Amino acid sequence: MERKKFFTDGLKGIGKDLWKGPVGEIVGHRLQNLANLLAPEGLDHAIANRKDQGDFASDASAYRIPDEFARPPGALPDPAAFDRACTRCGDCVIACPYGVIFTLGGASGPLLDPNSVACQLCPDMPCISACDDDALRPLPANSLPKFGQAEVISGACLNATPDKKAAGDAARSSSPRKKSGGRKKTCRECAKACPVPEVISYGRGKEKLPRFADHCTGCGQCIPACPAETAAIRIAMNDEG
Repeated sequence: MERKKFFTDGLKGIGKDLWKGPVGEIVGHRLQNLANLLAPEGLDHAIANRKDQGDFASDASAYRIPDEFARPPGALPDPAAFDRACTRCGDCVIACPYGVIFTLGGASGPLLDPNSVACQLCPDMPCISACDDDALRPLPANSLPKFGQAEVISGACLNATPDKKAAGDAARSSSPRKKSGGRKKTCRECAKACPVPEVISYGRGKEKLPRFADHCTGCGQCIPACPAETAAIRIAMNDEG
């Protein structure tokens, strides 16, 4: 096998073998721990809750994904059609360069949790390219996946100033919110992090809360960018139907 082909086909095959064996389970758990470290309410927490609630099904056709999770980019929109097409091979999980895609067991198939670990909206969508079963299909030209819709938690947002003391505390805690000329600057960290143009705008008046346009993808990249003590943004997942 020539050198280039070894590092493409050869290593891909090794990765699949590892994923499907005991080593894959160990590596997967380590990645979940890393995600949990980066986001305290991470995948381990979510997975533990789902196990307790008995959302696992041994039969893939009977599996309904939890409301807070989404399918990978390009997933067939009809849940029954996706379940018929997806073989639960794990290729998309391995292909994701950011470790965003995971499973909750064999029946769940591939999932994302944008509220814990954001999808990076890779231009080449390697997860779709890795799927040989047509469960994940190429997106139309110049389009992006739609996981859900970002929503602001107004009470947590640093741009909400219910009283002068809260406004002063927010202004002193971080440079983007320092006062200038007696006025508190609008925090715009979520807009800076958003990879999609013109999704986020800000209201006027005392409470300059972020507003999320309908073409928000729900990727979740705005959440870790939020400097509030508790992130003031959550992604409401699309209804699976």
